Amino acid sequence: MSDNLRISGEILVDVENLEDFRGLVLRFFSDTLEQVAELVRARVVELSDKDPNPTRGGSVEDRISLMVASPRLGGETERRARSAKNLEWLADRAAEGRTTSAVAKIVEQDGLTVEIACSMRVWRDDADDRWALFWMEVGATASFIRAIVNSMRRVANVADPVFGSIGYGGNFTCTELEYSLGLRGLTDSYDKSRKILRGYDWVTVVPRELANEHGGASGVTKSSNLHSIEELPSGALWLRATDEFANYNGSAVRAMFEAVAPMLPKGLPVEREWLGVPRPVSPLVFEDAKKYGATRVFEGS
Repeated sequence: MSDNLRISGEILVDVENLEDFRGLVLRFFSDTLEQVAELVRARVVELSDKDPNPTRGGSVEDRISLMVASPRLGGETERRARSAKNLEWLADRAAEGRTTSAVAKIVEQDGLTVEIACSMRVWRDDADDRWALFWMEVGATASFIRAIVNSMRRVANVADPVFGSIGYGGNFTCTELEYSLGLRGLTDSYDKSRKILRGYDWVTVVPRELANEHGGASGVTKSSNLHSIEELPSGALWLRATDEFANYNGSAVRAMFEAVAPMLPKGLPVEREWLGVPRPVSPLVFEDAKKYGATRVFEGS
């Protein structure tokens, strides 16, 4: 798989207890960045061995930054280096309702960015503080794909997830299925997202309410050809279409679609039209899920 391709993961959670939420944010950034730091260091060594770049004064190095969005429109983002103290600071700001993020970059000694190895974010919407989106994006290489799967699974294991996915994704806060149905993402879907599945991808997380309604892991297993179906501690389901992300295409996409179709919103998805150079997005089956038992619809679709 090309080093230029990117894969993203997201877990949507309700924000009810701020102390629990703060702890989840701290664990998300701390555990993930510890794993990512090792991968980035290995990548730095790899790049240095390939091209020492003496014209710029030496080899590349890794940099991990923590960031907090300004509470004021147009305000400056606060940035700090990764440390235990600053990770606590990041979690505190998230509990205050601020959007927090981290980025792991590989840079040359003159500061020029060679590549962004990992981006992470816990998104809080100023207009709706009931939910938060744990999001991560990495290069689609084997080691980083393992890292994103591990990171999203840790969040899903601790939280009571509303939705989750790993794959090429759609737009931020809007799954590719939502986009194809003319929805604005969470603006339209959050209120019903425990009763209607927002979309599907290589890995799909089904909330416990929908899982229970459709017979749990055993109910999905009877009618699907997925690689794995696991029940999370909350009762939500962790569905994985194939062992390797590179194999998620064709019949594997249809297998995921058919496994979750009764949980999806009704409506015929429309293929995205690109004005410029297209980027990879989550593949869809362009059929109305109503044919497979879907009975519900999001407002706005």
